[in-house]
Amino acid sequence: MLVKIATFFLVGMAVLAMFGRLRWPGGARRVTRRKSGSLPRPRTCPTCGQINVTGGACRNCNEGRS
Repeated sequence: MLVKIATFFLVGMAVLAMFGRLRWPGGARRVTRRKSGSLPRPRTCPTCGQINVTGGACRNCNEGRS
């Protein structure tokens, strides 16, 4: 009984996937574009790669240097 339920579930998922591919031309190869209002990438330190929120000297790799 459990095998029959699992088989029907998998067949149903395959049918839904086929209808989903028919809806979009090209199937799953949709091109996603970034919106013009999206946030830019955060600034990172070129030395250590940590995210630098302030934009000044990196606190991680320049700590203790003068």
